[in-house]
Amino acid sequence: MMKRRKLFGSIGCLLAALAGPARLVAATVEEVALLKSPNREKILVEGAKKEGKISFYTGLIVDQVVRPLKEAFEKDYPFIQLEFFRGNSERVAQKMLLEYQAKRYDVDLISGSGSTTMIQQAGFMQRFHSPQLAEYPPELKDAKGFWASSNVYFMTAAYNTRNVKAADVPKSYEDLLHPRWKGQIMWSTSRGSGGPQFIGHILLTMGQDAGKAYLQKLKQQNIAKTTASARQVLDLVIAGEYPMALQIFNHHAYISKAAGAPVEWLPLEPVTATISTIGLAKNSPHPHAAMLFLDFLLSRKGQRIMQAANYLPSHPDVAARQADLKPGGGRFKRASYISPETMHEKANDWTDYFQKEFLK
Repeated sequence: MMKRRKLFGSIGCLLAALAGPARLVAATVEEVALLKSPNREKILVEGAKKEGKISFYTGLIVDQVVRPLKEAFEKDYPFIQLEFFRGNSERVAQKMLLEYQAKRYDVDLISGSGSTTMIQQAGFMQRFHSPQLAEYPPELKDAKGFWASSNVYFMTAAYNTRNVKAADVPKSYEDLLHPRWKGQIMWSTSRGSGGPQFIGHILLTMGQDAGKAYLQKLKQQNIAKTTASARQVLDLVIAGEYPMALQIFNHHAYISKAAGAPVEWLPLEPVTATISTIGLAKNSPHPHAAMLFLDFLLSRKGQRIMQAANYLPSHPDVAARQADLKPGGGRFKRASYISPETMHEKANDWTDYFQKEFLK
């Protein structure tokens, strides 16, 4: 009887051992996303070979960075095909939410400045673990594990170098209140990157009372307003329509300057910083492959592809292609990150304040 029990026990252990990897490959999305075992990479690769592809919804520019990421990733993992859909944050979130309402679970990964937060609010994002995130600071990863930062943006002032003397260039937010700048500054009405975001930055960094006192003074400067994008506002400054703009992307100014445009970006500290996030869909159909891509994108290798594409890498040890575009690169030291959650919670309040105080 004892021999029979030992025999059955041995067979049971063998079957369990054989079933182990197969069970992990067929695991739930949550189990795959939060996997931390020593053989994690092997399990992900084994599962990804069965899945064969990834569906990626993103706001990243396709020819500039999505295709280079796809080519490099598929070279490392030739058994996975990366498919993608590109749209702004609202379009990406809308597409996924409509699909989920119809019980279509096509997407694996979502990225954008606000799309992951909108989808998380609906309960359709999955917490995940990536060992790459150990090297990221707290402000560039979600404490709950729903998102990580794929790249960052720094919003600064910019001025036309032909129209602004070096001695007159502002060095602080207080300098924007000088009488010489009355009617000479422009910004966008966009809640995501214009006047409302500037208001939010001031209130977050100066505090409510001091911030509102400053904004009431800034209001007297009669800042010109446009519905144009931050890129278009910068182009108007380059064309000489206005000497200065607020809340433009500093890397846009760098690209234009490198092409010969009479423009320079101006870091007023602390600089407004925003985050483009990436996360895993709750019902991801290809979770093993998706986690491999998340690891790849967040790794130094993936972040160097961001760098080469003139995006600003999130990884703290991967510089921008032009190093001074990120804090510590020589132009500025302090940046204040507006988290996706804060932007989602406060954007309406900031927009209301902007419309009440700056549009009337």
